[in-house]
Amino acid sequence: MSEQSETKSKPWYFQPRNIAIIFIAVVFLILILQNMESVLVQILFWKATAPAALIYIIFALVGFGAAKLTIRRKPKEPQSKKP
Repeated sequence: MSEQSETKSKPWYFQPRNIAIIFIAVVFLILILQNMESVLVQILFWKATAPAALIYIIFALVGFGAAKLTIRRKPKEPQSKKP
């Protein structure tokens, strides 16, 4: 009988990147749930009153969008044909 070594990968929720994402999401959710009162937001000449939670969500989405637009990706290397 030959023994086969089984390499099991960690479940998706035990990977460090996913743990960090889950942690940040939980902290963000707590922040939103604790800040439901209305606040005055003034940006340049524009004024608005909205719940603080909505303002946090909007600015988080703007930040994610800005990060997505400015991220640099490695160019794909052309695949060389093997003779």
